[in-house]
Order: sequence, then structure tokens, then C-alpha cells
Amino acid sequence: MTDPAGRQNEAQRIRQIVARLARAQPASRKVRRDPLDELILTILSQSTSDANCYRGWEALRAKYPDWEAALAAPPGEVEETIRPAGLSKQKSATILGVLSRLRNEQGSPTLDQIQTLDDSEAVEYLTGFKGVGVKTAACVLCFALGRDVIPVDTHVHRIALRLGLVPENASAVRTHEILNEIVPPELRYELHVLLIGHGRSVCTARKPRCGECDLADCCPKVGIHTGGR
Repeated sequence: MTDPAGRQNEAQRIRQIVARLARAQPASRKVRRDPLDELILTILSQSTSDANCYRGWEALRAKYPDWEAALAAPPGEVEETIRPAGLSKQKSATILGVLSRLRNEQGSPTLDQIQTLDDSEAVEYLTGFKGVGVKTAACVLCFALGRDVIPVDTHVHRIALRLGLVPENASAVRTHEILNEIVPPELRYELHVLLIGHGRSVCTARKPRCGECDLADCCPKVGIHTGGR
């Protein structure tokens, strides 16, 4: 556990990181979605590009007027519908598993019930679905419920490691735990969005553009000398 003085220093450093990155990136408006929509969209986003994810999402919503209709679809139809998002067999199984369990438990496919849960309870409930991990659950809390949590995707994880915000061997799950402890609540959404943008354009997995980085003078560049993460 970080001592109070150390935590204050960490918070100040994070505020500086946010301020610097915000100068280089346009402001992002927080979008609120239905919790179940957000969960399914995030499942589609796993291991694919944003463009392919949204192609799969738009095809899914165009095909089915509601989630009950998706559950009633012939075998293999949902898989074929979301093929543009990649890993369609795995993702369709996860989506249909979520919808089926919700209908059995709630009478219809809905996640409205998690709005009354606190953050830890909601994460525990969501990760109880096969194929739903901590990052996916955190996206639902952040983007659907408006909770002050920071989802840790591959960009956030990589940059947190390089900046030394977390130990060099920290897993994505451990990084989630640490960042949600040290990042001031009001900055978690903004930091998440800024790190994703920074990871895509500057602090890339391979050949990071350190010469163009707004954080270059305060970044220990952990792991970059070995090819980065």
C-alpha cells in the first residue's frame, strides 16, 4: 500500500500526464450506453480493430431488432452476422451465453439490475459470464454506468508499464487494480481515453515514436530497449 505522501506524488504525476496528453488530443465526450449493449459491443471489440468491431456491431443491430431476436436466431446465424468483427465463433458463443443466462435469471435479456450494485459487486457479477474479463466488465461500468473506473486495454497496460506507473511485471488485471487505486477518480475516464489515443499514435507497441512524445522527459521508457510491449 502506498503511503499518503507517495500517493499524493503519484496523483500529481498523473495530473501532469493527463494535462500534457490533453493538449495534444481533442477532448472526448463521455458516451453513455445501455449496459447490455456496452457489454456486447466490448465483447465484439476483443482482439480486433475499432473499424471491424463497429462493422460487426452495426450488422448485429441491423439484423436483430432486440436481443430476444438474436436468441431466437437459427444456429450459426449470429456467428455469421458478426463475422466482420473477427473470432466470430468464440464471440457469438460468449454473446449468446450472456443473453441466455440473463433471460433465464431475469426473464429477459437485460443488465439493468447491475445499476444498484457497487463497483466490486458489478465486476464480480459480470466476470461470472464465460468470456467476460475484468477489462470488459470495467468498460461496462465506465461507459454504461458512468462509474469512475479505468478500463485497462492493451494500450493502457503498455503505457502504464513504460511510464513506471505499475511494476514492470504487472499483469493487465494487476494494472487495473493499481491504476484504480492511484489515479484520482475524476481523471480515470479521461486518462483511459488519452492513453488509448497516445498508444495508437505515438507510444505504439513496436517502434514507439519517443521523439514526438509529450511525456518523453518524464518517462523511464520501461521495456522499450528490449522491443517494448
